[in-house]
Amino acid sequence: MRRLPLQDIRLTDRFWSRWQRILREVTIEAEYRKLVETHRLRNFVNAAKASGQGEVAAAALCDASAAEVSSISEPDEQGYTGYFFNDSDVYKWCEAAAYAIATDPASEGAKLIRGRIDEVIPVVSAAQQPDGYINTFFQIKHPNLKWRNLSMMHEMYCGGHLIEAGVALYENAGDHRLLDIATRFADHIMSIFGPGRRRGYCGHEEIELALLRLARATGETKYRDFAKWLIEERGRRPSVFELELEDAEAMALSPFAAKMMRKDGEYSGEYAQDHAPIREHTEIVGHAVRAMYLYIAAAQLAEDDPGLRSALETTWRNLTGKRMYLTGGIGPSSSNEGFTGDYDLPNLSAYAETCAAIGLVFWGQALLELTGNSEYADVVERALYNGTISGISLSGDRFFYTNPLESRGEHERVPWFSCACCPPNIARMIASAAWYAASVSDDAFWVHIPAGFEANAKIDNVPVAIVCESDYPWSGEFRIRVDPETPVEFELRLRIPEWADEVDTDLPGLDQASAWEGGYAVFKKRWEKGDVLTVDLGMRSKWIECNPKVRENLGRIALTRGPLVYCAEEQDLGFVPQLFVADTAAPVAESEDPVLEGIVSLIAEGFADAEEFPDDLYAEEGALEVSEVACKFVPYFAWCNRGANSMQVWVRRA
Repeated sequence: MRRLPLQDIRLTDRFWSRWQRILREVTIEAEYRKLVETHRLRNFVNAAKASGQGEVAAAALCDASAAEVSSISEPDEQGYTGYFFNDSDVYKWCEAAAYAIATDPASEGAKLIRGRIDEVIPVVSAAQQPDGYINTFFQIKHPNLKWRNLSMMHEMYCGGHLIEAGVALYENAGDHRLLDIATRFADHIMSIFGPGRRRGYCGHEEIELALLRLARATGETKYRDFAKWLIEERGRRPSVFELELEDAEAMALSPFAAKMMRKDGEYSGEYAQDHAPIREHTEIVGHAVRAMYLYIAAAQLAEDDPGLRSALETTWRNLTGKRMYLTGGIGPSSSNEGFTGDYDLPNLSAYAETCAAIGLVFWGQALLELTGNSEYADVVERALYNGTISGISLSGDRFFYTNPLESRGEHERVPWFSCACCPPNIARMIASAAWYAASVSDDAFWVHIPAGFEANAKIDNVPVAIVCESDYPWSGEFRIRVDPETPVEFELRLRIPEWADEVDTDLPGLDQASAWEGGYAVFKKRWEKGDVLTVDLGMRSKWIECNPKVRENLGRIALTRGPLVYCAEEQDLGFVPQLFVADTAAPVAESEDPVLEGIVSLIAEGFADAEEFPDDLYAEEGALEVSEVACKFVPYFAWCNRGANSMQVWVRRA
């Protein structure tokens, strides 16, 4: 199974086409301006000057001619601004920009984005040193400490995002400039680390999956081999990170490293998944985003490695069976931005970083492509439609870093963060969302999520156009039209979501699916131009209850409809903390008000505690009066778009 190039699949339903239009017209430009305002781009110019390349930097500024970029050249006594990993935000923005262009290359938004890319790349190029090294923090502030604090300082991590951006621009915009920079940096890293050279790997995984992308883009297997070596070295003893703790000068850059890497006074490495070799992993531990990026790369290497595949599947089951929120959010703890123990899923204090849910989508998709098992697609869909896009406002220019399942009004979307990993990350995921709708293999076309799309693929060397007409996720009814250039036999594999109870399909000439494999209905026939498969997934609202081991959710239920998780907001009810609902009657769907742009909300029967209570702190049961109310629920991803207010996903059960 392989993903289709974004040029060969375009999302057309009102849900994703709207998100992608907002991305092209609003999000990419808003994020670009923040890169300028927060001096992330100016760091590259200052790095060029610090590395003795002032003339190159001046030439780059001439190429970056937009008025907004003029502030980059202003005097800067600080030299470097922001967190040490801020380069990665620029690279992720470039990657998102490349995908955004691919969603509609002829649009006005795409034309503006191309201009912005032309402003950014010369500035980045100017900062690269002759030996290929590029990291503005170290070039400006600590040139003598390069590669001495791998556990915390993100040099390879930033390089990984540079590689991903370079590949994305090359594949989607035909622009090789950033790829050339990235390849030089990858070669520089490999001149220092690897078999027969120095042991070392990054505390924040990312470069591993990036190198695999680079290998596919260039055809150079050395990058794949290096990625595998990095994964294999992690967790071995003596640990690279444990030895680094003895370097006082390098560790002074990140004093918290010793704390994060130790457990009960002893080195453990769990925070960075360095606790054991990867084939010995059984539980999800440590920093959530780091873990996701490691396992994404490992899944892409596991096809002919039963031991690696078994470890990944065991760890996945631990995550999704005991440590994942209903929304697809992961990582409940703020102290390590990650995992704690089984069934520890608090709602109000849930961290559930946007980047972590995005990483879950990426990992689930990698396992899906490895196995063809729809259980992975079920989780990808859950996270995609809930835990990821909750991180961006409907307007496309305000963001959440954390995504709790309950709020008392203290959460509000903001335009940017000092640690701004999430905004460009959600941008690149939305722009590339078509990858999660469908895939192709040698003899099959796979529909994982029935979003509306138009796709072109070659199956058995025959060009085939496949169109899915859909109003997903608001409706479970859709049509798939198949138009091969000449008649050709292949399988159309349609995932049946785990939430679908009654599924109806109609394909003239084929009474029912030919087979059922891995959660996919398989329609195998000789397809001819104009063949149409009609499907109804029987979408309805459902009340969900939680394993009682999750103490937070005892006596509570949550509402879902199709792939969407719903929540109750104070904006609609005014008394969310006092709400409890009856699960005896099915909620009624209705269209939403203009502020929430036509989403489907649900009305359920419920009750609310009256405000009156005896003056005493406690009273005999029955003293509290209740009133019957119509309880409005909105999709979780859309909460807090009408201002800060209280919210609950898990509500009390009547």
